[in-house]
Amino acid sequence: MRWIVGDIQGCARELEALLERIRFDAARDELWAAGDVVNRGPDSLAALRMWIDTGARGVIGNHDVNALQIRAGERESPRHTLHELFAAPDADELLGKLRELPVLVHLPGSESGVRDVWLVHGGLHPRWTDLPEVAARLNGAVHDGDWLVDHEVSFATRVRCCTPAGQMDRYTGPPEGATPPFVPWDELYRGETLVVHGHWARRGFYRTPRTMGLDSGCVYGGELTAWCQEEDRIVRIASQAE
Repeated sequence: MRWIVGDIQGCARELEALLERIRFDAARDELWAAGDVVNRGPDSLAALRMWIDTGARGVIGNHDVNALQIRAGERESPRHTLHELFAAPDADELLGKLRELPVLVHLPGSESGVRDVWLVHGGLHPRWTDLPEVAARLNGAVHDGDWLVDHEVSFATRVRCCTPAGQMDRYTGPPEGATPPFVPWDELYRGETLVVHGHWARRGFYRTPRTMGLDSGCVYGGELTAWCQEEDRIVRIASQAE
C-alpha cells in the first residue's frame, strides 16, 4: 500500500502510532511525507530517523528547507526545535535525506480505478500547466543553497493563498478569511489529477474533487493524518502532546 502522511514536524510518537495502526511493512508498503518531516515538534531526530527507516520518500517542505538553511548558517530561527538533531553525530547525513527530496512528485494510480496523484508540500502555481515539465526542471536542478531559496521552490513549499498571476499572500488562516485578490491556490488549479498537499494546518484536513490537504496540525495539538492511495482511506492519530 502507498500511504501519504501530512506534516510530521518532529511528532515522533504520533508517527510511530500511525505506522503501528496501518501495520506498515517497509518490504511491502510505501510511506510518502507531504513535507515538513522536522521542526516545531518535540523530537525531530527520532521522527527523521523513523521516516528514513520507512524509505525516506516524500517532497520537501518549508520547515525542511529552514532546517537545512539553519544548519548551513544561512538562516536564523531562535524558535527552532532542531538542537538535538543538529547535535547528532550523523546529523548531516540525516539532513542530506531532506536535501535530496523533490519538490513535486507524480504517484501513479492504476487501471483498476486508483487515481493518479501529484504530491507537493504547499501548492501549485496557477501558471504551472505542464506539471511533468515543472517537476523535471525543479527536481533535476542541483539541490544547493540557491535551489532552497529559488522562487519556484519557495512557491511550491510555502503557498496557501495567491493571485491568478502567482503573487503569494502571507495569510495562514482558514480559506474563508482570505482577502481578495488572494484566494486559496487550489481554487485556481484546473488540472484533473488529484493534488495532495500539506502545509496548511489552520485549514486542517479537507478534500475536494481535485485537491486534498493532509496537514491537520498534529504539532499544534491536532492530528497526524495519512491517506492510502489504493484504498482511498484516511487514518488519523491524535496528538500525544502533554
